[in-house]
Formats: sequence, C-alpha cells, structure tokens
Amino acid sequence: MYKVIMVAVDGSKCSTLALDEAVRMARACDADLEIIHVVDNSYLKYDVGSFDVGDLRKSLIESGQKLLAEAQATAHAQGVRNKTRLVDNLLALGDVSIAIEQAAQECGAELIVVGTHGRRAMRRVLLGSVAEALVRECSAPVLLVREPSTE
Repeated sequence: MYKVIMVAVDGSKCSTLALDEAVRMARACDADLEIIHVVDNSYLKYDVGSFDVGDLRKSLIESGQKLLAEAQATAHAQGVRNKTRLVDNLLALGDVSIAIEQAAQECGAELIVVGTHGRRAMRRVLLGSVAEALVRECSAPVLLVREPSTE
C-alpha cells in the first residue's frame, strides 16, 4: 500500500473533498499525508498596470497558509500523520501542475490526490486544467476526486 500520499488544496469545494478522500486513504494505509498548496502566480504573465503585485502576493501567501492550517487540523482530527507545504515559485508563472509534480517527487509521494476542478473551474468543462495536466504528465498515480453532480 501507499506510504506517502500527497493532496493538493486550493480552497475549492472539490479540493476539500479531495482532502477528505486523501485523509481516508492515509488512515487506511497508515500512510503519511503531505498537504500542499501552490500559490498561483499566473497573474505575473499579464500586465497589471499600476497595481501593487506585492500586496496581492502577500495576500495569496497568507490565504495559502490559512488553507494549509485548516487542512492540517482536518488530518490531525482523524489521527493522520501529516506535513504541510506552501509552494511559491515565481518562475513557474502559474503552472500549478508542474509545481505539484515537483513537490510530489521531492517528498516521495506514491499517490497524488486532487480535485477535478479547483478555483479555476471554468477554464475547462470536463476536467480542470491542473488535474488534466497531472493525469497526462505525472509519473505517480493520480486520484481524481470530483464533486457530486447537482442535477
């Protein structure tokens, strides 16, 4: 079974469901859980005019730290060993899937759990862009968790 499971959280409902599934799997496998949040620096690709990106960046980092603390509390409540990691790679320019894959390799994750749609859900209809890229390019198995249909 898995010894190290990584889950990516972004504050979306779907990533919360992915966290819940990753916690269940980690408990069942007696695995360590690596909880990751990647700061989305894609705004750096665009001209933002006179807007102070320093304030935006600070806000994104603080929000990510809060998400990680909440996710860690969820894992602790279920008795799952875990670590958190905030990834803030300015050079990635918003390529979240590459940052997740690199972090998975660094921590030795044998399974990556992600939601099918995150905060950028409208960019793709059938599968979120980050989830799709992970499935296509990642060397580790990827478990996709989706929200139940509301129809």
